[in-house]
Amino acid sequence: MKTAIPLRIGIIGAGVAAETHARELARVEGAVVSAVFSRNADKGAAFAAAFSIPRTYHRLDAFLSQPALDAVIITTPNGLHLDYAVAAARAGKHVIIEKPLEILPARARAIIAACREARVALFVIYQRVYSAAAQQAAADIQSGRLGRVFLVNIVDNQYRPPLYYARDAWRGTQAIEGGGCLITQSTHLIDLAQFLLGPIASVYAQTATILHEIETEDAAVAILHFACGALGTLSSSTAAFPGQKHLLTISGTEGSIMINGEHDQIVFRSTATDGKTADVPQGFSLFDPQDPREYPTTGQLRQLQAIVAALAQGRVPIDADRALATVNVVDAIYRSAATRLPQEI
Repeated sequence: MKTAIPLRIGIIGAGVAAETHARELARVEGAVVSAVFSRNADKGAAFAAAFSIPRTYHRLDAFLSQPALDAVIITTPNGLHLDYAVAAARAGKHVIIEKPLEILPARARAIIAACREARVALFVIYQRVYSAAAQQAAADIQSGRLGRVFLVNIVDNQYRPPLYYARDAWRGTQAIEGGGCLITQSTHLIDLAQFLLGPIASVYAQTATILHEIETEDAAVAILHFACGALGTLSSSTAAFPGQKHLLTISGTEGSIMINGEHDQIVFRSTATDGKTADVPQGFSLFDPQDPREYPTTGQLRQLQAIVAALAQGRVPIDADRALATVNVVDAIYRSAATRLPQEI
């Protein structure tokens, strides 16, 4: 009996996100990390040694020319995704991108076009929709147990110490990170809200730089209007000491649910239909880690398993519609903050 060849994945980048994917891919059946690319040869070599990756490259052309490479995961800073994705697609490699898809809608659309033209798959890592809490919220909405959903409240008040921005020169820059807390942290919650309720149609927002010496925002608020008719609020920060777990609350005429997708917790749930009420879990704490390395990674594992399974079945999807919608929303929030006017998506 022949053994199926595992999906051979290369990682582009050797930072925190790359560490997460290397660690979780080791647990995914049917996948193997075959190579890593880093422009810094020493950093790439150290990364390969730490995660038992057989090959390391510091030249992109050599990395992408490997015949024994089926897909790449791009874990570079946000504004570098386009160049790497286009190069990988043209080399015939499936493309997986750590969120966000890119920093501007036009750049995000260019990635989608390149993958479509090359007939390779495209996936974007937004792992919080793979939490059991998010799936429960989706089931409650789709079944009508919440009645008419009319209000969505997103609170994402995190804290990052000044060193978080100081140690990586690209963080907090418009050109490379593309923004601050909104595009890197709260993009997850914008994606999750649109997964549950569909597209956001318009926004009205303000941003500020409160604590960190960066050119982009570390605090933002927005009023959201969903195409389904629901209203929403968003609070986002990386300056809110000591940082608290995000809370996404969905309120309807017959029930409400409050979840944390990162730690996969239902904080509160009550519906008139089933008469059951779930209150704050025993031992629940609002405290959130300040170091991204301390976040749970079960969601990434689940999404990577789903991606590998799709490719093993011969499917080649361009799974980026919601990721593009999230880039559009973030861009509209920034435009609204700049003009002090509501913005259509």
